[in-house]
Amino acid sequence: MKFFVIYPVIFFFLHTSPMLQVQEDIPESGLQPVYLIKQFWHTAIVFTLNQIDTVIIPEAKYFSEYNLIDFGWGDEEFYQYPGFDSGLAFGALFYATPSTLRVEGLWYSKEDLFAYSEIVVKILVTDLQLRKLNEFISKAIYRDSKGNSVLLGDQAGGKIKFFRSPKSYHLFRTCNTWVADALHYAGFEMETNIILAEQLFNEASNIGIVIKAPDE
Repeated sequence: MKFFVIYPVIFFFLHTSPMLQVQEDIPESGLQPVYLIKQFWHTAIVFTLNQIDTVIIPEAKYFSEYNLIDFGWGDEEFYQYPGFDSGLAFGALFYATPSTLRVEGLWYSKEDLFAYSEIVVKILVTDLQLRKLNEFISKAIYRDSKGNSVLLGDQAGGKIKFFRSPKSYHLFRTCNTWVADALHYAGFEMETNIILAEQLFNEASNIGIVIKAPDE
């Protein structure tokens, strides 16, 4: 019987959506857009290929043929599992578990990205903020004494790759926390005590432009 109580709790933490309203776009004024997206339990930051500095993130070499690159962080085992496993989800939330940086190369356009996503918020960044985001992502990848990363595995013919990350994943440090920390590191006034997607995207709507809201 405990399972039937725990499962809705797991689903709530992985799949809560904020109440956002689509906003009118504003001129970018020389700033560069990056995108926060939510796709079911996957929360990520998406960049165009030319926004990634391959000196800071050498792992980007695997994605040189794609238009967009999607970066997300999460539990090592749950994130790599094809589909949804309630047992892995429970372990990811209620225990400190190893983590991974998930990187996906996307062939399609931004418009298609928006169509495939439940929520999209555009964040306009300066060159310095873009560099800081690159640095933050690089720090989410474990590197040995020689600076080499550890490739844990790949999916979808190599378009998705998982790299070992040095921090633990748990209830109070989720993929949503990671994205909030990234924006804060880049210099945005962001609350970082964030667990849920609802909290993250409500915060992001204060510093960005809501392109797509839930239930559109």
